[in-house]
Amino acid sequence: MFSSEKHKSGTISELLATSYFVQNNHIVSKPITDFHDYDLIVDNGSLKRVQVKTIYWDNSKSRYLASCVTSHIRGNETRYNKKYHKDSFDLLCAVEHTTGSIYIIPMEKVLDRRSITFYPKGKPETVNGRYEDFEQYKVR
Repeated sequence: MFSSEKHKSGTISELLATSYFVQNNHIVSKPITDFHDYDLIVDNGSLKRVQVKTIYWDNSKSRYLASCVTSHIRGNETRYNKKYHKDSFDLLCAVEHTTGSIYIIPMEKVLDRRSITFYPKGKPETVNGRYEDFEQYKVR
């Protein structure tokens, strides 16, 4: 039984990411413990640490987002969000469940960001140039 819908969604994203990498001839390994800043290790001749993130619809911002922070619950039940550092992982793999969209983004593109905006159903014409366009990293 999952402790929350968030954990269930994260597991689905990791499985979809694993499927994508295997279909594209990568060897995929998963760390035994869950206390790392990455979720998978992929090997296609060189090893890459991959952080998997779920893309979700944010009603308040009316757009699809993926978080670029790691969350920890402290002893007093307070959630603490921490940005990743440059050695946390090599690739961010963002997954949107309903469309099956997958984005593979180099770490340096997400460094020091709190979130990323995505357009898995297509980029609307009304979008202004304020947001960096991550659609170039869409692989599925």
